[in-house]
Amino acid sequence: LLSDIRGFTALAETFSAMTVVELLNRYFSRMTDVIVQYGGTIDKLMGDSIMVLFGAPTTEIDDVERAVACAVEMQRAMSDFNQQNAGLGLPDMYMGIGINTGEVVAGPVGSALHQEYTVIGDEVNLTSRIEAQSLRGQILISENTYRLAKSFVLVGEPNKVKVKGKREAVTLYDLQGTTRPRSMTVPRREIRKSPRVSVHMPCYFYRLNGKCVATEQFCGEVVDLS
Repeated sequence: LLSDIRGFTALAETFSAMTVVELLNRYFSRMTDVIVQYGGTIDKLMGDSIMVLFGAPTTEIDDVERAVACAVEMQRAMSDFNQQNAGLGLPDMYMGIGINTGEVVAGPVGSALHQEYTVIGDEVNLTSRIEAQSLRGQILISENTYRLAKSFVLVGEPNKVKVKGKREAVTLYDLQGTTRPRSMTVPRREIRKSPRVSVHMPCYFYRLNGKCVATEQFCGEVVDLS
């Protein structure tokens, strides 16, 4: 499981470093509580990202079930977290999550002076690509994860996406809820109100009258891309 805060760079540019650190520490504290509750192993914290393992260093029969439930609970926890932010005069924060299941190499990586326990493999790279496709408040799961969890998850229509490192498009599912270990749904966020990339780019266009192009040229401005 890989999670990431959407729009964090813009947030960091707006507030002081101390405010950002305090915000991140509260965020990590809340997310860690959820992850521990569902038996996840935090592999690493990377800036505003969290990498979580289910099935390493020990494997359980319900690894996928707990990973899915953990992701849903993490998104639900963001609602309370944003209420705290509002009370402190801070903006809402939104998180994207990607989940993938597969075979990896797990173990210590590093040198004699510094080592870290982590996982390495193509499935790890794919998880990162999946997470990068998620919008704010969204959880995307891979075909592998869906195949193992389809009896207890609610998903939207599958979507095929080209990702770096894969010749063929991969199928992703928008996770909307789970029934294990209890019924939970993912809060719906107003995704389209959050621009992925802010731009200021001129856009010239003509109006169509039926099938005829009018002669008058108009100029607009593209303000975000998603």
